[in-house]
Amino acid sequence: MKHYFLLLLTPLALFGCATLMPLDDGLTPFKGKPVNQLFSVIGFPNNIELVNNKIVHTYLIERNHVGLVTETEHATGLEGQDPLIAKTMMQPTQVNVECALTVITNKQKIIEQWKYEETYEGCTPYRTKLTDFVH
Repeated sequence: MKHYFLLLLTPLALFGCATLMPLDDGLTPFKGKPVNQLFSVIGFPNNIELVNNKIVHTYLIERNHVGLVTETEHATGLEGQDPLIAKTMMQPTQVNVECALTVITNKQKIIEQWKYEETYEGCTPYRTKLTDFVH
């Protein structure tokens, strides 16, 4: 029963994320600041490299998650005298939750820009940590 309850809450968790702030809003206060200030909030990146006189800091989140996805089963034919009706069901489906955040600094380690890509609100852990810095 406990697992069934968790499966019912999963879509709420996935769809409830739609009201989260854009990640850009949380990162904007750090533009022009030393990257160490960002490290103290969201942690250290997975990778740091020098590319074209810029320091590229890469953060990665990858995890699998089981979510409920609505599926419709279409039916044709008769059940006795009555036509069969399509059924709509929630099916547990594995989804890949991902976030790739890249923060670019100059050689003095001052944040100049960033970019990110995510699936299924994968950058939510960073959004949560940056919430207090949005004005």
